[in-house]
Formats: sequence, structure tokens, C-alpha cells
Amino acid sequence: MKKLVMIGLVILLVTAAMAQAVTIVYANWNLSLDVEKKIVEEFMKTHPDIKVEFADLDYGKYEDSLIAAAAAGKLPDVIMIPNIPMALVNDWSLDITAMTAKDTEWENIPAPLRGATVYNEKVFAVPSGFYMLGYFVNEDLFTNYNVPQLPYAPDWNTMLSAIRRLTIPRDGVLGIAEEVQIPEWFPATKDPALGYFTWDGEKYNLDHPAFIEGVKIAKQFFDGKFVFDSLPDEQKQQYNAGWYGDVWNQGKIAIRWSGTWDAASFATLPFPSRFIGAPEGRVTVVGDFFIISKTTKYPEQAYEFAKYISFAKEGILKRLEIDTANQWTSMPLTTEQAVLDEYFKVKVLFPGIDEAFARISEGIVEGVKIVPGYIQSRWTAPTGIKVGDNDNASIGDVIWNSIRGNVNIADYAGQLNRLANEQYKSAIEKIAIMTD
Repeated sequence: MKKLVMIGLVILLVTAAMAQAVTIVYANWNLSLDVEKKIVEEFMKTHPDIKVEFADLDYGKYEDSLIAAAAAGKLPDVIMIPNIPMALVNDWSLDITAMTAKDTEWENIPAPLRGATVYNEKVFAVPSGFYMLGYFVNEDLFTNYNVPQLPYAPDWNTMLSAIRRLTIPRDGVLGIAEEVQIPEWFPATKDPALGYFTWDGEKYNLDHPAFIEGVKIAKQFFDGKFVFDSLPDEQKQQYNAGWYGDVWNQGKIAIRWSGTWDAASFATLPFPSRFIGAPEGRVTVVGDFFIISKTTKYPEQAYEFAKYISFAKEGILKRLEIDTANQWTSMPLTTEQAVLDEYFKVKVLFPGIDEAFARISEGIVEGVKIVPGYIQSRWTAPTGIKVGDNDNASIGDVIWNSIRGNVNIADYAGQLNRLANEQYKSAIEKIAIMTD
């Protein structure tokens, strides 16, 4: 009789637990990857009181689908968001400051990514992944032409010398793949107060001498035929290439700007290459971010889920265990040494990436996903400046033509700076209303 009573109690307890289980709806454009589905399964194994369902969205039209879901009052609980300002302007994102304040693991997130989640002194997002943008070098070209190999974070003059020495038209060798990124990262190497595209945390500084210098350096590379796009068609024909990426793959480019997400494919090329970041160590950090929906019924459980699949020690170690196909390309979202030791032991890293991670606190965060109004400030806002046949060129057009055309950036830097900051101010004012 006692045995039957005990069995009955167990059944009642299990039934009660099942009844108390909550369902979290999750949206992420990476769900086609097995590792992303597996980590969700692992979470549910260790959290039987939380069930996770994938959002019923058109993932091919991800942003439009989120907007439609919000309009229908059906936002998922945890969302991989295209950019944080989008979520704030639309009043989608829950203020999770209180939850992060009592979470000891939150402080282990690399500082540039952690800081990127804060608006109006409140936390509105969870870093879900991060990558680095910087330069990769073809080591064979350095060896074959007797040019000293560049170390991680070389000084600018040394890198400039290598680019010049490894631009060898007679052999079809190009010193650098592309020049247009230089004005975005270069100012930060000259002034530690500046970040990506001169952003200093409060404003743009496009009238800074370092930005003007960066544009002029890029123009020198283009005009001097150091990059693939600057070559006349008859010279391009020797490569039988559609773009500079094909030329890099042929082993004919010495230095190429790219993201660490490309490291796995670069490792398969028929020449050794290495990641050297950016001069002075100011590597560009690219983040992905989750938000917890403001409409969720289960904020604590949604946060626990987002944490497990992103920055939690337990979740990171589980990812390393289940990622047998090497699909997880993000760097680990922690600075906890025990986790990093395991990560670097398990992952066969591309040369140079470990050095970049060790100096991640010096990184500058790309503005696209975090700075309000960035798209307008960087590319689309009309300037009223005539460039060629365009009577009202955009900011992006003016900068582009300062590099590849006949515009003198020094003539317009002040005007561009005012306009870029006006776009930011307009965007941040809208967000301030939603985050007050």
C-alpha cells in the first residue's frame, strides 16, 4: 500500500511540473543550422519546465515577418534582432537591467559587446554572437617576395610599406584587396577616443583630421592601382575573376579585409593565411543580439533561455560538445578563463584569431546594429551636394566619390559631420521616448 502511495505521489509531482511548464517562442535567422537547433534541445533537457518553440515566420523575409507579427500582437518571446535601434523605436524590447544586474555571468561578456546593449543607462538586448573584422594576409606572397611577415596589429607604416612592396603589376600581384573600409577603422588608430566611423559614443567626428586622412589614404590606393577595382578592364582579364574575392582565392592578393566568419573557408585555400586584425589592435567587433520581447508573459524564463544559448558558461561548453560539424563560427561570449581554455582547446582556430580575442577590450564595435540612425548617418541621408550628375548626393555617395572620384573630402567633412549627427540626434530622440 505504501508503495502505491509513493508511486501516486511521484505521478502527481510529475504532472504538476508538466502543468507548470511554460512555452517560449524563439525567432532566429540561423535556425537552418543544426547546431542552433541542437542547443535549443539541450536547453530543454536541462530546463524541463521551459518548452521552446520556433516562431512561425517567413525566414526569407525576416524583418518584414517580425513587423507583421508585432502588428498582430504575436511577437516571439526571444528574437534575434536585425539591429537594436529597430527594436527600441518599435517598442519591442524589454528592459532587462534588473535581470542582468543580479547575473554574475553578465559581467563576463566582453566589454565592447556588453556596452553595446545599453541605451539611456538601461539594458535592452543580450549579445548572442560576435565576430571580428580585420585584415587577413597571404603568407606565401610575403615569403616569396621577401617581405617581412606582418605581426598581429602591425603599426600602420609597416603595413603601408608591405602594401606598396607587394603591389607588383608584372606578376599580377595586388597589395590590398579593397580600400573603401579604411575611413571606417583608420581614425580609431589615430585617436583612442574614436570608434568605428569616428563614433565616440555620443557623436560622429567626420571633421576629425584622422577621418580626412583615412579617406585620402584610400584614394591613394585606388588612384595608384593597388586594388582590384581600380584596374582597367584589360588588366582585370588576366584573373578571369568576377570580384576581388576570386583574386584572393587565386593567391594574388597580399592583404584582404574580411570577417572571421570567412576563416573556415580561407583555411581551405592553397596558401597559408593569417588574421592580423587592424593596425594598433583596434579590431572591429561585429555583434549579433537577442531581445526579450516586451510582450512576453515569461520574462525570467525568456532571459534564462537567451542566456543559455549565448553567454552562459554551461551553454558555451555544451555548444563545443555538440558542434561536430563546426557550424558555430562565433567567438565565445565570455572572458571566463576556464571556458576560454576549453574553447581554444576544442576549436582549431585560424592563426591570429586567438591574439585578436586576447585584445578584444581594445575593439571598436561596428555601428550598423547598435547606433541609432547609423544607416542614414553613414550612407543614405541626402546632403544637397552636387556630385557629377547627382544634384543631391547622399553621405555615402560623397564619401565614395572622395575615394574613387574627384570630390575633395576636406571641402565637405564639416557638412557631412553636421548631417550625420543630425540623423543620429533624430533617431536617438525617438528611442529616448521609448526607453524613458
